[in-house]
Amino acid sequence: IVEMLGTELANDMPYTFQGVVVNLYAIERAMIEWKCLEELEPKISEDKAYHTYIYNLNFALERLRLSSFNGPRVLILGDESTGKSSLAHTLCSYALKIRQYQPLLVNLNPQEGVFSLPGSLTATPISEILDIESSLWGQSITTGATKLHSKQPLVKNFGLENIRDNRQLYKTTISQLAHGVRQRIKNDPVVRRSGVFIDTPKLSHLDTETWSEIEHIIDEFEVKAIIVCAQTDDLAIKLSEVFRAKIGSIVRIPPPNSIIKIDDIMRRSIQRIQIREYFYGTTQTVLSPYTVGVGFEELTVFKPRNQNELLDKTKDIDMTAFDKIDVNASNLQHAIVAITNVSRKESEDEIRTASILGYALITEVNDSKRKLRILLPVPSRIPDRSMILTEYRYLE
Repeated sequence: IVEMLGTELANDMPYTFQGVVVNLYAIERAMIEWKCLEELEPKISEDKAYHTYIYNLNFALERLRLSSFNGPRVLILGDESTGKSSLAHTLCSYALKIRQYQPLLVNLNPQEGVFSLPGSLTATPISEILDIESSLWGQSITTGATKLHSKQPLVKNFGLENIRDNRQLYKTTISQLAHGVRQRIKNDPVVRRSGVFIDTPKLSHLDTETWSEIEHIIDEFEVKAIIVCAQTDDLAIKLSEVFRAKIGSIVRIPPPNSIIKIDDIMRRSIQRIQIREYFYGTTQTVLSPYTVGVGFEELTVFKPRNQNELLDKTKDIDMTAFDKIDVNASNLQHAIVAITNVSRKESEDEIRTASILGYALITEVNDSKRKLRILLPVPSRIPDRSMILTEYRYLE
């Protein structure tokens, strides 16, 4: 038996992975055969203590589910390359093995795409095993047939790559996402009992002096427990001192020895693969995106404010507002834009709380003809909706 993030691999079944770090756990002795264009140097660890921690943690979470109608609400914290995302995915997968649960997987890291593109914050009920071959961990609602049941994530667009560029907007986006999560938990008793697992960015991207973002997440999602992924107890002790009155329990899990650090080059590669998969699918599930041509006058595009662009003026400016930008090649060439549910005729204030219908890729901008070509994930005319420019680009 071999697992990948809590999902068992079928015997004698080929799996295709592209541009991702594959983390396998052999529960018993197994033989794995792989083929790759480049020579691989697998990192093998004989340490099984990490999964002992996860098993015990999973049983403890199950006791909480059985003792109350309100399932566990867990916040996972840690620095870079400590196994936060892997732990969140594994705990969701293990919950499905016990009963017909639907744990809610929340991603608050805008640099990672989970059932959506990078730049978004998502909350997704996990009702079936994860698609481990997908860089997005599965398909959302698409036009093509999918191998596994498609997920229905709640998506909120942050649009920036770095949280420090606009911390106020980040916390506002978290509040909007948490509101949707609370509504889902209120109306769905299965999700309420299954619990919420919140994956976070690395600590260096958050404010660890005032802990403002962490406190905001705890309050908005009504977090009851914190799992700390760290080698030492220092972070867990600090968190217990700061949030003693709000958190019932704080548990530390040491990172596994098999972790491979992801550098900026690999992260960019993964983001590019995720963007491509959003529009074109995978080798197993091929999608057919739709290209439309539109005029400049048919688009209304806003962009989030960036602290680096405003320099010292941020004290007097509302950083949660959006600025309307000119439609031209310098702003939109090869840009990813979020399509909101707000009409182009609505005021700019409506953009702040707008839900996201999906994302589009502007493949070509012709300033002389005042025309654009836009790639949509579904066959459709360009919606008469306002768009939000993200910091992400994709060149085919």
